Amino acid sequence: MLLALCAIFLLSGASALVFETLWFYQAGLAFGNSVWASSLVMAGFMGGLAVGNALAARVGDRLAGPVRVYAVLEVLIAVTGVGLVMLLPQLTSLLAPLLGVLHDAPWLLNPLRLIFAFTLLLVPASAMGMTLPILTRALTRADDGFGHVLGRLYAWNTAGAVLGTLLAETILIGALGIRSTAYAAGALNLVAAAAAAFVATRMGPSEPAPKRPVASNPASAWPWLTAAFLSGFSLLALEVVWFRFLSLFEHTSTEAFAFMLAIVLAGIAAGGAVASAWLRRKHEAHAHTATVIFGAGVLCVATYAAVPWVISTMAVRPLRSAAEILRLGIPLMLPVSLLSGAIFTLLGSSLRAHLPTVVTTAGILTLANTLGAALGALVGGFVLLPQLGMERSFFALASLYMATGALLLLRAEGGRRLALIAGAAALASLALFPFGSMESRHVRRTLAPYGSPPAEQVSMREGIVETILYIEDRVMGRPHHYRMVTNSFSMSGTPVVGRRYMKLYVYWPVAINPELKSALLISFGVGSTAKALVDTSQLESIDIVDISPEILEMSEIVFPSEAEHPLRDPRVRVHIEDGRYFLESTDQRFDLITGEPPPPGIAGVASLYTREYFELVRERLSDGGIATYWLPLAVLTDQSALGIISAFCEAFEDCSLWHGMGPDLMLVGTRGTLKQPSSAAFSRQWQDPKLVDELVALGFEFPEQMGALFIGDADYLRQLSRDVPPLTDDQPKRITAPASSAENQRAVFGGWFDTEAARKRFHSSPLIQRLWPPELAKAADEHFSTQMLNDAIGQQSRFDWAQRFSALDLVLGKSRLTSLPGWLLSSDVDMQRIAADIPSGDPAEAEAQYHLGVHSLANRDYAAAAAHMADAARSPALYHRATATRIFALEMGGDHEAAQGIAAAEYERMGSGGPLAVYWTWLRERFGIDPRRIPTP
Repeated sequence: MLLALCAIFLLSGASALVFETLWFYQAGLAFGNSVWASSLVMAGFMGGLAVGNALAARVGDRLAGPVRVYAVLEVLIAVTGVGLVMLLPQLTSLLAPLLGVLHDAPWLLNPLRLIFAFTLLLVPASAMGMTLPILTRALTRADDGFGHVLGRLYAWNTAGAVLGTLLAETILIGALGIRSTAYAAGALNLVAAAAAAFVATRMGPSEPAPKRPVASNPASAWPWLTAAFLSGFSLLALEVVWFRFLSLFEHTSTEAFAFMLAIVLAGIAAGGAVASAWLRRKHEAHAHTATVIFGAGVLCVATYAAVPWVISTMAVRPLRSAAEILRLGIPLMLPVSLLSGAIFTLLGSSLRAHLPTVVTTAGILTLANTLGAALGALVGGFVLLPQLGMERSFFALASLYMATGALLLLRAEGGRRLALIAGAAALASLALFPFGSMESRHVRRTLAPYGSPPAEQVSMREGIVETILYIEDRVMGRPHHYRMVTNSFSMSGTPVVGRRYMKLYVYWPVAINPELKSALLISFGVGSTAKALVDTSQLESIDIVDISPEILEMSEIVFPSEAEHPLRDPRVRVHIEDGRYFLESTDQRFDLITGEPPPPGIAGVASLYTREYFELVRERLSDGGIATYWLPLAVLTDQSALGIISAFCEAFEDCSLWHGMGPDLMLVGTRGTLKQPSSAAFSRQWQDPKLVDELVALGFEFPEQMGALFIGDADYLRQLSRDVPPLTDDQPKRITAPASSAENQRAVFGGWFDTEAARKRFHSSPLIQRLWPPELAKAADEHFSTQMLNDAIGQQSRFDWAQRFSALDLVLGKSRLTSLPGWLLSSDVDMQRIAADIPSGDPAEAEAQYHLGVHSLANRDYAAAAAHMADAARSPALYHRATATRIFALEMGGDHEAAQGIAAAEYERMGSGGPLAVYWTWLRERFGIDPRRIPTP
C-alpha cells in the first residue's frame, strides 16, 4: 500500500504545482505583476499551507480513516483549485478599483493585497498543507518507520511537483490554455482521490503509532523546530538568490524559471528519497543531521565558486535553451537542494522523539519549515538582494547553514565527531569564499556580448525587481550612448536608432492630434519616450508607470541635469506599479496611452500584450484618444507577432501598423472620432525649437516623412492575421508560438518592408484618407523609397560596400535627407557632435575626420567630404572605408578625374579582391569609370 499511496501522492504533487502556476498567472491579473504583488501572493499561498500544517497537527489524530480523509482533501483541492482559477480574473474589476485608491499608500495597499491573497488561497492551500501529515499517519504503522515513511512520501510528492512544473509551462498551458489546464489539474486530484478511496477499502482500520510521552521539558523540541524553520528559510532565500544570479546568464522567460524550479524540486525529491532509504537501513541516521546541514553550507560556497569553470565552456551570450539552463543550473542548485530534502526528512526523524504522535510531528515539522520558507522568500527578495547583493547573500546564507548546524551539534547524541569535521570544513569554506567573483567574472561576462571590446560598466544596482546594469558605449574615446541591461537582457538604450522609435510613440500621435492634453506612459526604460512627452509643451499632465523604483532612480545616469530630467517636470506623476493593474484600478482617462514594456517573452510580461489588456487600454482612452504600442519584431516569430496584432485589432477597430526603426514597429489605435488636422497643425512640432533638432537627428526631418512609415491599416492587418488566433489572457503561450515556414515568414515580414506595396496601401487606406492632411499625404511619396533604408540600419553588417553606396546615391540624389546618409555610413548626429570637439593631435583625430566627412557628405558638401576622408584614410583601421567614401564624394562633386585616379591606384594596389571587390563593379556601372583601367572582377 505504501507504493500505491506514494504514486497517488506523486499525482497530487503534480497537480499542486500546476495549480500554483495557474494561480500566479491569474493572481497577476487580479493583484498586478509587480514584485510586491507577486511576493505577497506567494506569502498568501505559503500562509495557507502553514494553516493546513497546523490543522493537521491539531486535529489529525482525531480524524478516522486518514486515507479517506486524504481522498476528501484531494476532492476539495480539485474543486477549489479550479474555482479559484476561474474566479480570480472575475475579481479583477472588483478588487483593482477598490485597491486603486491606495496607489500612493503602499504601506496600506500591500497588507490588503496579502489579506485578499491569503483569504482566496486559504482553502485549497490549507488542504494541500494537510496532505503530508495525514498520509504519514496513515502509513506509519510502527513508530520506528516514521522517518522512512515521511521521507518517501516527501520525495514522491516533490517528484510530482517537478512533473507539474514542467508540464504546466512547457506543454499544458500552451496546448490547452489556462482554464482547460485547470480542469486537467483538477482531474489529477480527482484521480488521486478515487485511487485513495479504493486503497482505503483495501486497508484495515487505521492503527496510528502509539503516543509517546512528551519530554519532561515541553520545550525540548525547539532546537529541531528552529532548525526546520531555518533550513526552510535558507533554501527559499537561496532559491531567490540563485534565480537572480542565473538571470545574469539567461533570458528570464517563464520556461526558464520552470526549468530552474524543476532543478531545485528534483534535488529536494532526491534528498528526501536518499534520507528515507538511509533511515530505513539505519534508524539512528538522524544523528548526522548537523553534519548534513554543515555540508549544505559547504556546497553553498563550493557551487558558487565553481560557476566560472562551468560557464567558461558555454557560449558568451544569454542562454536560451533548456539544455543550456540545465547545464548551468544543475551544478549550482542541485547539490544544496538535495541536502535540503535530506535535512527535512532527518529533522522529522529527530523531532519524532520529542512529540506525542506521528501526525503532530509531521504537522509541526511542516509548519515550521513552511513558515521559514515563506519568510525566506520575502527576505531573500526584499532584504538580502537589495541590501547585500548576490555575492554577499550567498555568503550570508552559507553562514546561516553553519549556524543551524552548530545549533544541532550542541545537542547531537551521536555522530558528533563527524559533525565537528563537517563544521570545520564549513568554517574553512567561509574563510575561502570567493569574494570579488561577481564583479571580476560574472558581471564582466554579462557585458561581453555588448560591444567589441565590451562596453564599460557605469553603474550596477541589485534591486528588488532585477539586477540593473548601465553600460556606456564610447566613440572616439568619448561617451556616445548608454545601454540598460536588466539581468542578461539589453532592455533599452539611448543611441539614435533606439531614440527614434521610442520618441515616435509621442511624435506621431501629437502630429495627428495636436490637441492632446494628458498622457500615460507604461514602462519608463531609459526615459526616451518620457523625454519626448515632457518636451511636448501642450501636454498638461503626464503619468508614468513602472514596476521598478531602481530603474527610475538610475535614470539620473542618462539625465544628470535636473532641468532636463523628465521625472522632474512638474506635470509628471510617477506610479510604482504594474502597468495593467494601474489601468484596472484608475478611473482616469487619457488622450494618449503609450507603452514600451519589456519584450513579451520575459516572465510576467505577456499580460501586457493580450487582447484583454488592449481592450483595457482602449477603455482608458478619452474620446479621440490615441494608443501607440511597441511591436518588437526582432524577438517574435511571425506567428507570435500576428497573434499580438490580432489581439490589438480586436480591441481597436481602426488598428494600424507603422515602421519605427528596423524591427521595432509601432501599433496604433484610436477611440472615437478624430478630425483631420490641418497641415499647419500636423507640422507644428517642426516649428518648435525645443523639438526640431531632435526630430532631425532621429531622421524625422520633414512632417511628410511620417506618412512613409505606414505599413498597413485594419483591413490589411486583419487579412494578414485571419488564420492566427489572438494572444489572450487564457492563452499566454501564444507569444512563444513557433515560427512557420521560411517562405511564410518572408511573405509576412517581407511584405511589411515592401515600400511600393506600402505606398499603394497608404494612398488607398480609408484611415489615411480620414486622418492625413491631403497635401502631406501626397508629399509622402518621395520618402517611401528611402524608408526601407531606415529599416535596414541595425543590420548594416549585412551590407556590402556596393549596397551601401547604391543606397547612399539614392538618398543623396532623390531626397533632402541629412540623417539617413550618415546612418548608411555608420555615423550619426551624436558621433558628429563628438567629432567636432576632437582636437588636433588627439588619438581619435582620424576617426573624427571620418565622421566630419560623413556630415559634409550628408549636407551635399562633396569637396569638404573628400578632404575629410583623405585625412581619415591615414588610419589603417579606416583606410578602406574612408577611401571608398572619398572616391564616391569626388564623383558626386563632379571631379571624375580625381576619383578615377584614386580608384585606379587603389585597384592596382589591392587587385580585384579584398573588401572593396564588389565596389569596383558598382563604380564602373554607376559612374562610368574606365573599364580598361578597372576591369570587372
